[in-house]
Amino acid sequence: MAMMFVMLRFSASAIVIAAALLAGCGPDVKARAASDAVVADVADKGAAWPLLLRHCLSSAHCDPMSDFGDGSGEASGVAGSVTWFFQTPEKAGEGAEDYGAKAEINLFGMRANGGSAGRPLIIEELPDNLGSAKAKRTTLSLEYRAPSGGLQPYFMQVISPHITQVAKGLTDARLEIRGADGVLFAAEAAGMEAPKTAVNGGYDPPESMIFHVSRNLRDEPLPQLMAALASGDTLSLKLLAADGRPLLQDVLYTDGFESALARAGEAAGDEPIQRPIVERCTQFADRDEAFWKIADVTAALVVCDPRLPERRR
Repeated sequence: MAMMFVMLRFSASAIVIAAALLAGCGPDVKARAASDAVVADVADKGAAWPLLLRHCLSSAHCDPMSDFGDGSGEASGVAGSVTWFFQTPEKAGEGAEDYGAKAEINLFGMRANGGSAGRPLIIEELPDNLGSAKAKRTTLSLEYRAPSGGLQPYFMQVISPHITQVAKGLTDARLEIRGADGVLFAAEAAGMEAPKTAVNGGYDPPESMIFHVSRNLRDEPLPQLMAALASGDTLSLKLLAADGRPLLQDVLYTDGFESALARAGEAAGDEPIQRPIVERCTQFADRDEAFWKIADVTAALVVCDPRLPERRR
C-alpha cells in the first residue's frame, strides 16, 4: 500500500495549497485551476474543493489544472491500491453513442528507480502546480466501456513518470510488465519531451522524457495480464532502451482491482450520479470520521467520503 500512501500524501498537500488559494489575496492572485469556478457560489469552499480535486486525481486523464467541472454524471473512488473513475454516456465524450458509459481502472507505480540512462524527477524538480502528481508516477490505466450495459475492456495505456538524464533524442524504448508467471505484456514505447513547467524558484525542470504505450483491448486482448490483475498479483514494470539499458523499474500493486471494477459498474445505475458532487455530498456535511468508518453508501456517494484513502481501511 506504500505506493498509494505516497500519492495521497502529495494529494493532501495539494489540497491544502488549493484551499488556501481559494481564499484569495487580492485581484492579482492567479487561480490555481480553472475549476475554482465550480465552487464560486459554494459556502464552504474549503470542504468542496478537496472533494472535486480528489475526484479528478482518481482519473489518469483528468487534468487538475483544467476546468474539470462539478462532477455531475461522474463517480470515483479507491479500492485497495486501485482507483476507479466512472462517466455516464453523457459525460463519456467521443464514442459514447456507440460504446456507452466509460470507466477507468487506474494503477499507479510510485517506487520508480531510474536506470543507467535516466531517473525520475525528484521532488524539487516537480512542476509547482497540481499536475505534479502525474509527473512523478507510473500509470497503468484500463478503459472499460458499456455498449450493452456491462463493462467490457476496451483500451489500455501505460504512461511513465517524467524521466531525466535520458540520452537526447531517445524516442523509442521497450516496456515489459511481469507477473509471477513471467512476461504478461511487452511492447514498443514511444517517447516524447515532457512539458516545460515552472517549478519552485522559477526554473523549468531539467530535460525530461515521457514514454507511453497504448493497446486496443477489443482487437488484441491480454487474458494473462487481465487474470493477474483480477488475482491481485504484484506486477513489476521495466522500461528499456533499444540497446537494453534500463531506463525505469517500478512496481504496480493490483489489490482492489476487482472491487474497483464492481464499484464502477454499480455507479451506472445510481441515480445521485446525475447531480453535482457538492450537491450530492451536502447531506454528509456534518458527519464525522466515525460515521465513515461504518458507512455503507452507494457508488455515486463514495466520493463524499472526506477521509484520505489510507484512512478508509
